Amino acid sequence: MTCIAVAAFSASFFRGRERDLGQELEAARVQLRSQTIELTLLNEAFPILNAPDTAVSSFGQGQGQPPKGKVFVNPALGVVLSVSNLPPAARGKIYEMWLLPKRGMPQPAGLFQSSADGTALYVRRRAVDLAVTTAVEVTLENTGGAGAPTLPALIVAALASRS
Repeated sequence: MTCIAVAAFSASFFRGRERDLGQELEAARVQLRSQTIELTLLNEAFPILNAPDTAVSSFGQGQGQPPKGKVFVNPALGVVLSVSNLPPAARGKIYEMWLLPKRGMPQPAGLFQSSADGTALYVRRRAVDLAVTTAVEVTLENTGGAGAPTLPALIVAALASRS
């Protein structure tokens, strides 16, 4: 009888332990996936940030709690947008970056989401014609984006000229 009780207890204990280990393994997989995505993003941003002909513009400084950050633009490599104080978009919404030309309609430049701490790093790896592009803008749009901005801009950063 004692052997049966010990066996039942052991089976119950190890089943619970197996479940706990499975949950820990899944949490580790999620964390690894997140870190892999972050590393990939940083690897995409680094060439733009490090290039000698990259221009930097700041936005949101000197104000209360608006989104603040920097835009790094390299005409041959693309744009890096680094933002803080940008809360995660609500369900069914996403942030969209736009390139504002001197004339004509804003050009969609990609969709992104901020993290739970209000930071975002978005990289657009395509050439930018600085002769016709004056600013970068960010709006909050429905998931999937829009063909033109539908809501007021949350961020507008005039592009700096290269030094």
